[in-house]
Amino acid sequence: MSMRKRAVAMVTAALLAAGSTGIALAPAANAAAYHGIDGSGPVFDDWGEEEDLGIENYTESNATALWQTVLWADGAQWEDEDGDRHPFKKNQIDGTFGAETESATQWWQEQRGLAETDGVVTDETWERAQFRLRGPFSANSVQYAGIAHIATFKRVSKKYQVKLKGNGPWKSAHYDSRG
Repeated sequence: MSMRKRAVAMVTAALLAAGSTGIALAPAANAAAYHGIDGSGPVFDDWGEEEDLGIENYTESNATALWQTVLWADGAQWEDEDGDRHPFKKNQIDGTFGAETESATQWWQEQRGLAETDGVVTDETWERAQFRLRGPFSANSVQYAGIAHIATFKRVSKKYQVKLKGNGPWKSAHYDSRG
């Protein structure tokens, strides 16, 4: 093989290796992107541009657990099949947006006179809830001053964290994962 052909082969191999490395790195860079409740602005304006949550949107997520914490803090009530009302309890903060969370969200929306009372947490719902945020306080804590309870969240590296069932370790409030 001539010196020129060897040089071309080496350059081609180097370019192919560099190209495959770039392709391999692209998904890893995307995987590192945070998709959760944002805490990068002033606390009173944290939840102004969040994703919708509901039966069809991020049903199993730590972001849902954060919303359920708001429901618990405000003493929300959910309605069963018989029309009886029940308080949304701390042990229901499990990150699953089911029928009870949907019903409690409808109650919450009705109590605040929102235009949409369909049980889906939209921009209007998030914006109304953020008015009760206080802080930040020591240890990166933020409080939600609910009507019935004070709920504590954390804002670490501009990301909200929540505890499932109100105890255990802090979890990033991701839209795409629970637990």
